[in-house]
Amino acid sequence: PAISSANNATFTVGTPGTFTVTTAGIPAVNTITSTGALPTGVTFTDNGNGTATLAGTPAAATGGSYALTFTASNGVAPNATQNFTLTVNQAPVITSANNTTFTVGTPGTFSVTTTGFPSGATMVISQTGALPAGVTFTNNGNGTATLAGTPTAGGSFPLTITAANGVTPNATQAFTLTVNQAPLITSANAATFVVGTPGSFNVTTSGIPAVATITSVGALPGGVTFTDNGNGTATLAGTPAIGTGGSYPWTFTAINGVAPNAKEGFALGVDQAPADTSA
Repeated sequence: PAISSANNATFTVGTPGTFTVTTAGIPAVNTITSTGALPTGVTFTDNGNGTATLAGTPAAATGGSYALTFTASNGVAPNATQNFTLTVNQAPVITSANNTTFTVGTPGTFSVTTTGFPSGATMVISQTGALPAGVTFTNNGNGTATLAGTPTAGGSFPLTITAANGVTPNATQAFTLTVNQAPLITSANAATFVVGTPGSFNVTTSGIPAVATITSVGALPGGVTFTDNGNGTATLAGTPAIGTGGSYPWTFTAINGVAPNAKEGFALGVDQAPADTSA
């Protein structure tokens, strides 16, 4: 006997496939067997007529290369053997998370991972969308990619990551890179109120995520209060009482969970009109 069919075939995960093993010999081959692991969903059948059939729909996640050995016999020695390779292609899937967080001024890295067959250098991973300055996207040529660098600006950066290995459909993933930024107090570091006159001053901040808490340390003149508004701002407001003229040193601290906290020395001056204090 001789096996006359090709020594390889390619199926695709999720798609029905079939391959016919053919033989020659006198008398006709009466038995064809197969050894080796088959992917789930695929079977080998000896048709009893000198042919055999490899057929089925490879199950999910069965992409890979399967080494088989076919043996044909017709009672005349030697039997025919053939080393056969069944390749099961699998469309790519991006298996890593769809988001990550970096911090301004701090090196960060994130690995994009995939499954599919073929992989390695055949798996091309690309990215579209604006990256923050200081961060790059690299296809590693081994089924992974790396997002890495030291961002210079905070914000939310929507990206689309695509993995392609020649088997349709390509994998796409909506991905969000969030770059946190330590808080900063952006308002002036001094204000002036006047005794007997209502005054107000807003403390403003920046940072990603937005500042959650603003605290203060220092003595206030009677009639003036400090309020954290819970929205990244705080308010110093009120009517300074008579006799409270002077300078009031303060320290504001803004916190958003990203180190370091922002601290600012602040001076509240309270002007007071002159008064004749003699008898």
